Amino acid sequence: MKTTYNIPKPEAEWEGLTLDEIRYARALTRARIDISKEMLAARTNALMSGRAAGTDNKTILGRMLGALNWVDYGLIAIRLGSKISGLFRRHRK
Repeated sequence: MKTTYNIPKPEAEWEGLTLDEIRYARALTRARIDISKEMLAARTNALMSGRAAGTDNKTILGRMLGALNWVDYGLIAIRLGSKISGLFRRHRK
């Protein structure tokens, strides 16, 4: 006894990318990589030369603070705020 199974197939199968589309995608990806490398090199040079910090950029602390962005400052503030609030909570009891 032979049983046949009807498997539903997609109506229109994807035929893939054309050669021009692949070349365009590769060129776009390469450009993004090159831009990222240039930005990283510029940030590294600024950090090493001490230009990344505001006015007090000659010290190690100034260089470290200059390398931080606003997200890092926010995370540091949250962490310090939770520790300080923990100290006040202990004294209230």
